[in-house]
Amino acid sequence: MTDAPEFPALTFEALTFEEFHQITLPKLIDAGNGALAADDLRGVGPVAFKVPDGTAYSYVPGPDTVELWSTDVAADTVIELSREAFSDFANELRTSFGLLYADLAEVTRGDFASFERWEPALRALYHARPIIDLATSGIRDDLDRVFTLDDSDDELRAFLAETGFLHVRGVFAADEIATLDAEVERLRGEARPDDGKSWWATRADGTDVCCRLIYTSLRSEVIAGLGDDSRLARLAALHGAPLEAAPECLDGFSVVLKQPEITAGLSDLPWHRDCGLGGHPVICPGFNIGVQLDAATAETGQLRFLAGSHRGSSHPLRKSEEADQPVVAIRTEPGDVTVHYGHALHEAPPPTGDGGRRTLYVGFVRPETRAFVGEGHGYNDVLFERDGQVHNVGELSGSAS
Repeated sequence: MTDAPEFPALTFEALTFEEFHQITLPKLIDAGNGALAADDLRGVGPVAFKVPDGTAYSYVPGPDTVELWSTDVAADTVIELSREAFSDFANELRTSFGLLYADLAEVTRGDFASFERWEPALRALYHARPIIDLATSGIRDDLDRVFTLDDSDDELRAFLAETGFLHVRGVFAADEIATLDAEVERLRGEARPDDGKSWWATRADGTDVCCRLIYTSLRSEVIAGLGDDSRLARLAALHGAPLEAAPECLDGFSVVLKQPEITAGLSDLPWHRDCGLGGHPVICPGFNIGVQLDAATAETGQLRFLAGSHRGSSHPLRKSEEADQPVVAIRTEPGDVTVHYGHALHEAPPPTGDGGRRTLYVGFVRPETRAFVGEGHGYNDVLFERDGQVHNVGELSGSAS
């Protein structure tokens, strides 16, 4: 007989499509969730979910709330999916993108972009998650601040809690980075398409290149040692509640290998959240701690954050909107470390120069997250479900990525 875990087990009730729309969701809307979503939906057309037997419910924006209609006749956008898929969506075990990649939903009226446009409002309706506009909500004015480990935990924690990210200079010495560099290059040399341990993309000249290595600590004792590194453990502890390294699930300790001139594949990530395919209530809150093996600049494809976006939902940014938002580009040197909440909105645009960068990410999650997900599993697995290749959204939806 084994002892029960000391943390609460994660469970998600299978939702009944009719009961959810006739009883559960109306109560949530009346309790204030409808008002929480209404402002975001001004000028947006109705959306409907429809299951195989034809039962459908439309979400119709009103001035101060959202109405539910037992039909799809008035909907501009109709998403057809199974009852099980809708339950996963409503529980946020899958998002609109998670359904798209797994081919579990079909937009039979309207387009996928309209479904995506609704998602923040749906999360407000289902989970009471606020939709924030960081251009008007205000945030600290030292967003480009760089810390060191000599700074106090209180300073680090306060910045991280408000912005959702942290940049710490000079955590690893040059000899440590050289050792990690050699291990990453060894694993890159061993990687092959379809090995289940790497992601691949295609460059403009037709060359297939490795753009990510996953579960690296299972093949490298040196990288595995990062899970017990006291410096990273200190940074993970800034969250407050216990977080622990997850080398065996959720892609394990992964390495991003930025490549220039990518034309196909998922190398250059647009604005997204690490829970963007699903699993927010499972993997969040959690940290991705990035050990920088190379300098990160615009030329090498640096990481950019929307400061404060971890505190609610927000729409992906358009380039025309960025000047009015607290967007921060992180410029790092080898040995620096970045920390970010998985729910923080961030992007990894393509390098503007000929080079790229490499960052080794160590994920820290709640103990109950590891127990729920299980060894060898993660929400990014859905990326491989169609044909074993990792595609960008534009390749699947017919839109620009």
